[in-house]
Parts: sequence; structure tokens; C-alpha cells
Amino acid sequence: MSETKERIRNVAEVLFFEQGIANTRLQQIADDAGISVGNLAYHFRNKEAIVIYIYDYVFEELTNILSGYLKSPDLRDFDWNFDRLYHFFVNNTFYLNNAWEIQRSFPDIRQKWHAFNTKIILQLRKRIEFNEKRGIMQPEPYKNAYDQLAQTLWMTLNYWIPQQMLQEKKTSSLLYRKALWAIIYPFLTPKGRGELESLVQMTF
Repeated sequence: MSETKERIRNVAEVLFFEQGIANTRLQQIADDAGISVGNLAYHFRNKEAIVIYIYDYVFEELTNILSGYLKSPDLRDFDWNFDRLYHFFVNNTFYLNNAWEIQRSFPDIRQKWHAFNTKIILQLRKRIEFNEKRGIMQPEPYKNAYDQLAQTLWMTLNYWIPQQMLQEKKTSSLLYRKALWAIIYPFLTPKGRGELESLVQMTF
């Protein structure tokens, strides 16, 4: 992994966020990276190759996050995962402006995104089931309630940060995690609420 390739990746991420993939030219990436277009072409044959290289990093980071499933046998596992995903999305904000273009123009990346999203939702559902069984979360109040809860958590995980940005509101790991815990809180038992306050130190 060369220093130049990493510089190109970092510069491209910024430009893709600010302008979108379609509107970013190779000349701009080369200029901002402080290299010639010829040097850029030596490392990446075209813009699509840069996009694929960037998303390979994204998927590697997501794999590392998801590999920590049930790291802790209590509610700290939820909180730890929320914090890691917050930092992941903050560090990869370029994807926010390019989701539709990825959907249209990069089918392999689109399929990987879908696979990761499916895995995140599945892990959320399993965490809910695990905590229901140990009496931390209430029995499912109606059929498929916890499937819907997992979907709602997933949407918040993905879209809380861009909504805050669009409204020019503050973002932080604490605020992000509070937004997610606020969704879970009504489903916690008294025992679960006590564990949330004592182990996660999250109060409402």
C-alpha cells in the first residue's frame, strides 16, 4: 500500500462528498493530491477504480465492526456497537452524497452494501432476542414487533447523522447513541433500565 495511493483515496473521499462522484474529475483529484494525472493513472486506471478501492476500505472496516458481535454479554454490547458505527459513518460521510449513484452505476458495490445492511439488521435482531431471553427486554408485544424495531434501529444508524447535518445540528457519539437508546428504552424491563443506567451510564 503506497503513500500516494492513500493520499489519492483521502482526497477522493473529500471530493466525492463535496461534489459527488459524477461531478468529480480526475484532474481535480490529481491536483488536490499534489500529483500529475499521469501519476494518478499509474495507480488507478480510471475514476471507477478509485471508487472500488475506497469501498474496499469501507467494507473492510464494516467487517471488523460486525466481527465484534456480542463482545459483551450485556447492554454494553449494543452501546459499543453504536459507538463504533457512529465513528464509521462520520469517517465515511462521502457515501451519503453518493448512495444513488452507487445504486445505479456500481452493481457489485450495491450488492455488497445490501449484504452488509442485511447482516447489520440480523445482528440487531439477534441482540434483541438475546436480551429478551435474559429478561432485559420485554416479551415481544405483538407479532414482528422486534423485526420492526431492528429495522428502525438500522434506519437510525444510517440516517441520523445526515439528518443532523442537513438541519445544521450538532453530532456526537453521545447524541447518536442517545437517539438509538431512546428507540430501545420503551422495550426494556425494569431490570433492563437498571442495567442501562449502571453499565452503560445512559439515563433519560
